[in-house]
Amino acid sequence: MPTIDDGRRAIEEGNPQQARLIFEAILQENKRDEDAWLGLAEVLTDNEDKRVCYENVLKINKDNRAAREGLRNLEPQANPFVTALQPAAAESSAGDEDELTGDETIMSMRPPADDLLADEPVEGGPPTFALVALGLALSVVVFAVGGGIVFFLLTSLTG
Repeated sequence: MPTIDDGRRAIEEGNPQQARLIFEAILQENKRDEDAWLGLAEVLTDNEDKRVCYENVLKINKDNRAAREGLRNLEPQANPFVTALQPAAAESSAGDEDELTGDETIMSMRPPADDLLADEPVEGGPPTFALVALGLALSVVVFAVGGGIVFFLLTSLTG
């Protein structure tokens, strides 16, 4: 049976495919191995697969700092314009964490195809009218500044 050290050694030798196979073999034997999930997340390239690994670690041990850091690194950086438009929408979901107990199943790497496209609208985004208004305002400013620059250039060339 391969070990976590074998997987780490494969990573150090520059062989992520072998490391992935090792970590997956370990997880076949013990789905609750935090280090194997973290190692697997390290060698995967797809961010959604990495997210599943980190979430599985947190189901096993909600205090795992490496998994929390990994999830934080996967989060997209906040757009300051969107953040400014929705100050009240920044609600915390800290109470939504699940803790893995006994017979619960750890998430698989790929969701079923039915889950990929949800018919429900995404909540928490900025209102459409606010985005349209922001776009129009930016267009007016760009048009005014551009027109002023063109006017200045034309008058300085002819005068």
